[in-house]
Amino acid sequence: MTEKTSDDITTVALLGLGEAGTAISRGLAEHWLSQDATRRLIGVDTAQKDNVRGPAITERAHEIGVELDDRYTEALGTAGLVISVVTGTDAKGAAEAAREWLTPGTLYLDVNTLTGKQKADIAALVEAVGVHYVDIAAMGGFSTYGYRAPFVLSGPMAERAAAWMKPLGFDVSVMSNCAGDSSSVKIIRSIMVKGLEALGVECMVAAHRAGLTEEVLACFADIDDRTFPGMVKSLTASHTNHAKRRMEEVEKVMENLAELGMEPIMSAATRRSHARTVEAAIQPADGINPSFEDALKLLSEKVVKGLNSS
Repeated sequence: MTEKTSDDITTVALLGLGEAGTAISRGLAEHWLSQDATRRLIGVDTAQKDNVRGPAITERAHEIGVELDDRYTEALGTAGLVISVVTGTDAKGAAEAAREWLTPGTLYLDVNTLTGKQKADIAALVEAVGVHYVDIAAMGGFSTYGYRAPFVLSGPMAERAAAWMKPLGFDVSVMSNCAGDSSSVKIIRSIMVKGLEALGVECMVAAHRAGLTEEVLACFADIDDRTFPGMVKSLTASHTNHAKRRMEEVEKVMENLAELGMEPIMSAATRRSHARTVEAAIQPADGINPSFEDALKLLSEKVVKGLNSS
């Protein structure tokens, strides 16, 4: 089988024309499609059949220059590169439907938000028919960055995909040759990012109710004195030594939230996390914080249990 090269790609297919698909297709229309009259940008979005969403999707596709269909057809066989931007729920089904039409050697870029294992499963699905799978994790919002959202790629063909994308203005970096790695990092990162969002809501609503919004915000200024990764490492290392004191402080936080008429959803979870460490009795006898690496090992082995662990 003769492998397709970047120069051979004259048709790109988008699976999904939602926010992400629209942003990516706009970038491709401007920097790739417009450069050669023989190039085609095709797409599939089953929502085009929807009476409510369909007209807007059709209009958007026409405006950008995407030849859009509402079903998976043999037209996908002409694509040298496919970009899947449906939803996490629909990602596997889209791959199953598309692979019936894709030709061996096609690059399949999966930008959907899934776990690393789910991405690896889809990789096996499309690679079984000779299609090259590339796991892509979008590390920024398309509403903010458009098609220049930071992309982290992984998989055996990640370097090749990056070589095609970079000249078009995509912000890409390659993590590894193992499909699923980049998505695993994104999902694990989301523990922190989405958790901070929820903590921020609980904290700032409490500040608002107390009439102290600006004063509370001002108290965070010292955080700017260190890097965020540095702060995370410091808090993790010191957690083994100070979990009891911090748990007791969080209990006062919960009392304050009750006074403000708020349910302490995030604070209750924080107390539970600290209590788990206290119950494990891992506080260093010498009162000295362990290194970040030693703290992680200790917490992983002695504190953080699986769902079915006793």
